[in-house]
Amino acid sequence: MAALIKQRSHSLAVAARYFLRPISTTCARQAEGPSVETPTHTGQVFDKADYRRLRFMDKDKLINSEFAIKLIAEDPIVVVNANHVFSDSGGPLGHPKVYINLDKPQVGVCGYSGRKFVQSKYYDEKKHGPSITYAQYLDEVKRS
Repeated sequence: MAALIKQRSHSLAVAARYFLRPISTTCARQAEGPSVETPTHTGQVFDKADYRRLRFMDKDKLINSEFAIKLIAEDPIVVVNANHVFSDSGGPLGHPKVYINLDKPQVGVCGYSGRKFVQSKYYDEKKHGPSITYAQYLDEVKRS
């Protein structure tokens, strides 16, 4: 019995040495992708010593140059003759139907799609930029 206990304790010691070896804290520096230093749309750039740069080792930082805020700003404003409109973006993946009140002399914005609406009596091309009619907007929604 003593021999069996001695044999098992020896094998446990060997296993413990194998599994509890110290892990090396040194690492080989891998190449970072070319766009690691490029800021994102929020201006995020990691410092050279920041540990979060590790995620870009042997990879490139993917940055979309088409920021949503720019795309929404380029979208033409919808000029409407009524005092309220609806926006639903159309299609099965569109957002819920939202009614927008246009009584005030300001631009009404859909909270889901960012589409801008204004009454025709308040529309100024110099101030609001290019426009489409509400009928054209509804055609766009139907096609999507």
